[in-house]
Amino acid sequence: MNATNPITIDGKTYDKFSLSLAITGKYLPDGTTEASVAMRLIPTRIENGEVITSDAEAKGIALGSISGSDEPTHTAVAEISAALQKFILSKGL
Repeated sequence: MNATNPITIDGKTYDKFSLSLAITGKYLPDGTTEASVAMRLIPTRIENGEVITSDAEAKGIALGSISGSDEPTHTAVAEISAALQKFILSKGL
């Protein structure tokens, strides 16, 4: 993932993020869906073919529920869910 605002650590620019993402989706009794999201973005740079990360500067996002979250969060979860649905269909699951 490319960083919107690259950060500089010890004079080096970290312009990418390595990503760890977990989304747990479930159905509610009324048929609607709910999800929880946990994400960790680790500043990353590539120098001379070497991948260098800064775990100390990682940013974490944890949402126990997407209900009440902002529009960008809803959009991201919807797009990820749609991509996963396409994957499930392509695998015949």
